[in-house]
Amino acid sequence: MATLLKFLVPKDRAFFDLFDQSCTLNVQMAELLFKLVSGESQDHNILLNQISRLKQTGNEVKHKVYLASAKAFVSPFARSDMYALASAINNVCDYIHISSRRYSLFQSEPANPAIKELAGIIIESCIELQAAVTGLSNLDNSDAIKDNCNKIKQLEHYADQVSGKAVGAVMESEKNSVEVIKYTEILAALERTTDKCEHATVVIESIIIKNK
Repeated sequence: MATLLKFLVPKDRAFFDLFDQSCTLNVQMAELLFKLVSGESQDHNILLNQISRLKQTGNEVKHKVYLASAKAFVSPFARSDMYALASAINNVCDYIHISSRRYSLFQSEPANPAIKELAGIIIESCIELQAAVTGLSNLDNSDAIKDNCNKIKQLEHYADQVSGKAVGAVMESEKNSVEVIKYTEILAALERTTDKCEHATVVIESIIIKNK
C-alpha cells in the first residue's frame, strides 16, 4: 500500500503545503512570543494581536487539512494520521498563544531569564518540527526525520530542567505566594508548549512506521 501511495501522490503537494504552512505559522508565533518576553517591543498589544491572528490562520489551515482529507480519493497517509498530524501541529500553535496570553496577564516586569530561555527553546522546537514534517514528503529520508524528532525530545527534556529549576528558585526566593503562582503559571504554559512539540514527534514517528 505504501508503494502504491508513493506512486499516486508524488506530484500532489497540497497536503504537504498545508502542513508546511501550519509549521511556518508556529515558527512565526514562537518568534513573536520571544519578542514579547524579551521586551523587544514596548507595545505588547501589537505582538499579542499578531500572535492571535496567526493562531486564527493556523486553525483555518487545520480545518483545510480536515476537509481535504475527507474529500481526497488518495492521501499521503491514512486519513486518521492526517487528522492526527494536523491536530498535533495546531496544538503547538494553541499553546504558544496560551503562553503569550498568560505572560501578558501575569508579567508586569522584564521577563526572568528562564522565561526567555524557554521561549527560545520553543523556537528551536518549532524549527525542528517543521523540518521533520517537511521530510514526510519523502520517507526515504526517514533517518533525517527521526533526527529532527530526537532533537525535539532533547529540547523538551531540557525545557523540563529549566522550568523545574526556575520554579524551585522562585519558591525559595519569593515570599509573595501570589507572585509565585503567577510565575509558575507562565513557566507551566511555556513548558507545556514544548510537550506539545514532543507529542507531534510521536505522531510523525507513527506515520513513518506505518508507511515506510
